[in-house]
Amino acid sequence: MESLGNAPLEAIETELPGQLWAVGGGKGGVGKSVISCMFAHSLGQNGHKVILVDADLGGANLHTLAGIRMPKFTLEDFLLHRVRELEGVLLDTPFANVRLLAGGYEVASLANPNYGQKSRIIRALQGLKADYIIVDLGAGTGLNTLDFFLACSRRIVVVAPQPTSVQNAYGFVKSALYRALGRSLSKNPDALRIMTMADASRGEHSGQTMEQNVAVLRAYDPECAAVVQDILDNLTISLLVNMANDRGEERTGDVVAAVCSRYLGLKADSLGTVRTDPAIHRWVSRMDPAQAFGGETGFAAAALRVIANRIAPPTSLHGMHAQCSEQPRQPGRAA
Repeated sequence: MESLGNAPLEAIETELPGQLWAVGGGKGGVGKSVISCMFAHSLGQNGHKVILVDADLGGANLHTLAGIRMPKFTLEDFLLHRVRELEGVLLDTPFANVRLLAGGYEVASLANPNYGQKSRIIRALQGLKADYIIVDLGAGTGLNTLDFFLACSRRIVVVAPQPTSVQNAYGFVKSALYRALGRSLSKNPDALRIMTMADASRGEHSGQTMEQNVAVLRAYDPECAAVVQDILDNLTISLLVNMANDRGEERTGDVVAAVCSRYLGLKADSLGTVRTDPAIHRWVSRMDPAQAFGGETGFAAAALRVIANRIAPPTSLHGMHAQCSEQPRQPGRAA
């Protein structure tokens, strides 16, 4: 079986359903998994049916944040054909209306699935019945991570207000763009060379911008330039700042969005900010979601709820309230 890295680039352009969100970023430790869980919790509380997917295939741990110590089924069961349908490995969580697709962690080779395995995952995700699917991506810019990110309709990049995180978030967005360009221009290496001349990730942004490169490409191949412009127009990015401590740090998302727009030619916006919250630390260290969501909701979860309400309104007035009448099932059991 051909590896994903060597697979024909034009063969992996599958797009997933419209209400599928990717939560990624270039650096580990910025809170992607926490943000993914809080998004799923908020959408579920609003009456939406949600599936939370752990796509960190090399270091799955989303189940622990959902209070599930040993998941009965994982993605490995599906990939190794122990279970025929992806629906059969979904687990109930303590979050109302939220089910979990736990990532595997026992078979090392599945940390880098081949092209056939990745295609099977994507086809299976297309068939799941849910209002929203939240895909929690692994850190870094591996091809699997970038391809899942690009396949989703809403692409969220989590960034912490630290120079290294800002740099890595920009690098992640740039890598995703280059991956998209590589897929579309794989049969035109000269055009691809022109479009990757820019290296705006360097300190002074000394390289050409994407806008300038498109102008060069337009003179060389107008039809190809139109394809590239379509990619730039449709590859929208949303920045979310996590663990901010003051108003200055809250503006981190706006800064990264502006740089992405100026140098990469992408439509980027800032979703908002989640401030540092001790309740999140208690949740993660104790593997107990109730620390953040039980009783009086922490202000980080409340801030994320506001963002979720803005981009995915509640299904009814009932969904505007923090509690749903539905009692969640015992976490960790098959749905």
